[in-house]
Amino acid sequence: MMEAQQDGTGDAERVRAFGDELVAVHDWFRAELARLRTGEPLSGELRAHCVTFCERLSFHHSGEDRVAFPHLEERFPELKAALDRLRAEHVVVAGLVERLANAGTRDELDRLSAELEAHFDYEEKQLVPVLNSLDGVPWEVRR
Repeated sequence: MMEAQQDGTGDAERVRAFGDELVAVHDWFRAELARLRTGEPLSGELRAHCVTFCERLSFHHSGEDRVAFPHLEERFPELKAALDRLRAEHVVVAGLVERLANAGTRDELDRLSAELEAHFDYEEKQLVPVLNSLDGVPWEVRR
């Protein structure tokens, strides 16, 4: 993700592109999923890569659930249904990640990939226009 410059001059540019940043994060996850899916059965280096991927995905979703979504819901009450759906999908994805971690099968990886693709597509459709319309983020911008 882009970082604001220390003097704050990057904040306006960062905020204008916040929805685009979300897409960039999702694109990274998509590329990593594609990489995982083209590898050999989940063992060795690929299994370690899978664990790292799953940890980052969990961090991303927990941040949305704890920080971004409550603020967006407060500012944009009309997003409540979409945000509730996204939260529910986070629970489903977490279950699939756990199943993948325990089973490590290609079928589990394929299920997770399909669920994430649908989740990312829906989230982008619902949130990118809203995020890109903000003149400031309602949560703290890390520097």
